[in-house]
Amino acid sequence: MALLIVLTVTVALFAYVGRSAVPAAERLPLRSWGLRGLARNAWLGLVVCALDTPLDRTMEEMFRACR
Repeated sequence: MALLIVLTVTVALFAYVGRSAVPAAERLPLRSWGLRGLARNAWLGLVVCALDTPLDRTMEEMFRACR
């Protein structure tokens, strides 16, 4: 039961971040979300959170040095 709660909260958090990344004029209301909308916004939130990490910045510096 606890795992299900943690999974639900995690998906909701990523969906919130993904929805926040979309401009306000393009956002769909929450009532119109289905499973596909939730998955799309959660995936977008995951991408936004993984976009600029310390590891990513380090790898960019390493690749710049190699060029």
